[in-house]
Amino acid sequence: MKRLARSSAPSQPPHRLHPFILFAAFLSTFYIGLIGPILPALVEQYGGNALTIGLLFSSYSFAQFLSAPILGAISDRYGRRMVMLVSLCGAILGFAMFAIGGALWVLFVGWMLVGVCECWIGTAFSYVADTTQPSERTRYFAFLTAAIGSGFIVGPATSGFVSRISPVAPLYVLIGLLVFAVIWGYFSMPESLPHAQRSTELPLSQLNPLTQTRDILQFPQIRLLLLSYLLFWSIVILPSSNLPSLVADRLNWTPEQISPLLVSFGVTVVLMQLIVLPLLLRRFQEIHLAIVGGSIAGFGFFLIGLFPITGTVQLLYGGMAIYSLGQPLVQTCLTGAMSKSMGADVQGRVQGSIAAVMALAQVIGPLWAGWLYEAVSPTAPYWSGAVQVLVAVAVMLIAMPALQRLNREMNAEQNEYQ
Repeated sequence: MKRLARSSAPSQPPHRLHPFILFAAFLSTFYIGLIGPILPALVEQYGGNALTIGLLFSSYSFAQFLSAPILGAISDRYGRRMVMLVSLCGAILGFAMFAIGGALWVLFVGWMLVGVCECWIGTAFSYVADTTQPSERTRYFAFLTAAIGSGFIVGPATSGFVSRISPVAPLYVLIGLLVFAVIWGYFSMPESLPHAQRSTELPLSQLNPLTQTRDILQFPQIRLLLLSYLLFWSIVILPSSNLPSLVADRLNWTPEQISPLLVSFGVTVVLMQLIVLPLLLRRFQEIHLAIVGGSIAGFGFFLIGLFPITGTVQLLYGGMAIYSLGQPLVQTCLTGAMSKSMGADVQGRVQGSIAAVMALAQVIGPLWAGWLYEAVSPTAPYWSGAVQVLVAVAVMLIAMPALQRLNREMNAEQNEYQ
């Protein structure tokens, strides 16, 4: 195995931001954006509905929740390159099952296999962290974030264009891109984690997704922030998991018509992350921006909830536009607030807990939204989302005084040390 790795991996040192890593990060969200518009058509041919789509997303996220800590620990032990390439191969198999179909259970097995293998974002960030100094890391993370966000733009656009051939045609485009990524990565991606810096063992405790969160909850200052993150993130997946069903049922939109709505959402999120948010962070604290972003996102969901009642498409587009302004503020700033509230020696556990909470939220959110859509009304998921966001904002407000006090104490200790 070691001999194969030496002969296949390039001998040059890894780039700080290798083009393949950017492409892999792009694919990690490209397939979500690509599948969203075609899911209603795919599941309906086997008798599925909005609840089925919610179950699909929840099963995918649950598989990801279980596998993420395992793959992360394996990459610390055996390197990023091997984990990335094996994960891409597993995703090819999963999407091939999804494309061939034949029954609903085949879709579920294929989608869960993708969830088990999907570690590209975490591995990409680890790769960049391996090859950069802390002082320059955030700048490179920004480029990586832009590649990730662009997948939400290109994915729906590709889906809308290619689905004119057939509902499954976009899946074959995706499989082709994954095959290309495996070949490119195999011949061009250097290993970023030297043998001397790898873990020497793989304890079972590192393979338990609940252990990291349990340990980090011992720190009281971020308990409320993690709760806010759970409440908010459980509705973040709604534009991909539920909104296509809503517009397909109410407006009879095809994937080609659904795609521009999701593309505009992705464009706004990327622009917010790369241009607006850095400017705001120069003047405001993360927790303040997260609270404002949550309020904006909640209002966006309120407007989307009015759409099924009124049938006004402008409310749908307006609600999505407003939500796309608030969502990046909450996602990025809440993560930053949790990170800054903890010392450098526990940053890995903090990020692991955030990832575990995010996956857990993506299990609960689509399932809850799908049930509300079918059992209550098409409006219910968005009213529920608006309420959840407001509760998350209230929790942030409760946490803010203690968080600010802790940050002052940490800054005072840092100045004393200097």
